[in-house]
Amino acid sequence: MIELAEQVGLQNVYTPLPFKIHLLFSVFATIVLIIQLFRKKRICYLLATLAIDSTLITHFAFDSRRVIFALEIVELVLVAGCIVDIIIAYLKKRKQTRDERNQESLLESRQKERERKEIVSDADVLEKAFDSDLNDLDDSEN
Repeated sequence: MIELAEQVGLQNVYTPLPFKIHLLFSVFATIVLIIQLFRKKRICYLLATLAIDSTLITHFAFDSRRVIFALEIVELVLVAGCIVDIIIAYLKKRKQTRDERNQESLLESRQKERERKEIVSDADVLEKAFDSDLNDLDDSEN
C-alpha cells in the first residue's frame, strides 16, 4: 500500500488524491454545477461548487490544523445550506403540486356543473317543444 501511495503521489491525509487529479475533479464538478445553477437557478449548486472547490485548500495548508478545522466548519455550513435549499425547494414543489391538483379539481367540478345545467336545459327545450302555448306554428293555424 505504501508503494502504491508513493506511485500515485498521495500528498496528505485530507485528500488522498494527487493535486492534479483533485484539480481536474474540481474543475469538472465546477463546470457541471455551474451549468445546473444556470439551468435550475437554485442556490444549492453554487454552495456545492464552493464546497468542492474549497477542498483544494487542503493541498496548500495541510500542516495547519486551524486552517483544516476552519475548512471543515465552512464545508459543514455549505453542505447544511445545500440541504436547507433542497428541503425548501421540495416543500415549494409539493405546495405547487397540491395547488395544481386543487385547481384541476375545481375546474372539473365547474365543468360537471355546466354539463349538468346543459342536460337540464336540453330537457326543458324538449318539454317546451310540444307546449302549445309556446309553439308559433299553432298560433299561425288559428
